[in-house]
Amino acid sequence: MIPNIFHFVFGLKKQTEEFHIVYYLALKSCLNVHKPEKINFYFKYEPYGPYWDKIKDSLNLIKVEPPTEIFGIPITHYAHQADIIRLQALIEDGGVYADIDSIFLREFPKEFYEKDFVMGQQGNEGLCNALMMSSKGSKFARKWLSDHHMCFKGGAPGTDGWCTHSVYHPLQLSKEMPDDIYIAGPKAFFGFLYHQEYLQGLFKQETPPEFSPTFFDPEYYSFHLWENVSWKDYLKDLTEEKIFTQNNI
Repeated sequence: MIPNIFHFVFGLKKQTEEFHIVYYLALKSCLNVHKPEKINFYFKYEPYGPYWDKIKDSLNLIKVEPPTEIFGIPITHYAHQADIIRLQALIEDGGVYADIDSIFLREFPKEFYEKDFVMGQQGNEGLCNALMMSSKGSKFARKWLSDHHMCFKGGAPGTDGWCTHSVYHPLQLSKEMPDDIYIAGPKAFFGFLYHQEYLQGLFKQETPPEFSPTFFDPEYYSFHLWENVSWKDYLKDLTEEKIFTQNNI
């Protein structure tokens, strides 16, 4: 029911820095692990730089105009624009959406592709839209998008409205439509949460084992690097040399 097509959204704001190695690794790991029929890459401003040059020929480039409102509610942040684009893409084509700070470890189970819609738990906070699997025209995805007239708050990062439509509402909707969504466990897509103890466990190995997810656990299919909170301290200055030489997972 779910095709082996992947969707990524990037470049909704002007690009002022070269395409980062983290984004390259996300796309490259997707290609190597899942061998998708195609990767749709949605953008307004095309990336640039050596890592972009290495990967762009493997992508189906789709230029888009980011939405500025939904049901008359202004959309002012590019992350929320991406929230709408990803749902629309899944409804129109089906497949797998992933944030571009997702690192893929192993193939998803075959039974995931036989579901109508799949999301993973974000700890005990809700269901995270950073990675979703959907059949074309999914009933759950269509209902979720249509509910934005009441669940989209357009909040700024860190405010109560930031995750209302993207994390809290799909959890509520899953209770109303349990037959239309499959919920994977908290390890499946995200590996760990965005709290500092988990980030240190991933990047520095300076925390107790319970905060250090392992790539060898078969329940982990991908990792989310939470770039919105890990960029400055862990990702911004990451290089190939640091990946190979520093003490990190």
